[in-house]
Amino acid sequence: MTHKPQTSITSKATQKASEVANDISDAAANRAKSEASVARDAAAEETEKVANAAHAAADEFDNNSMQAQAIEGVARQVDDWADQIRATDVDRLAHMVADTARRNPLMFVAGAALAGFAATRFLKARNPDHMPGTENFSDPWHSEPGRVGSASPVNSGLHEGA
Repeated sequence: MTHKPQTSITSKATQKASEVANDISDAAANRAKSEASVARDAAAEETEKVANAAHAAADEFDNNSMQAQAIEGVARQVDDWADQIRATDVDRLAHMVADTARRNPLMFVAGAALAGFAATRFLKARNPDHMPGTENFSDPWHSEPGRVGSASPVNSGLHEGA
């Protein structure tokens, strides 16, 4: 009979662990969906900026010129893309991306690399504390030779006896 309560405790612990795991999984899925929505909205906003730039470029030409008409056509298409991005559900976007990756993996990898470069550029532009030329100041491996705390071989004792 002492074995029965042990089984009950084990089953309750297993059930509780399963509930906690499901809660964590749901929270992670909700967080991922929220982050994806933010990324979707940012992508739509950036796409709108491209469309606005194209509209501005078209305005620089004579309205009846072939260049203005071509650029205006591109701007309208980019506007449509921005609207589609914003209107599409995050789950649907994820499905579309996965389908594209399966059909054309090379294009997907190239697009992902391009998106990574754009995101890096976007994040660097948003960082007001980042100042060009200050990248190596906190890096001990890029210290000036002969300076206290320098990681150069001269100060590290690597060339002693050489």
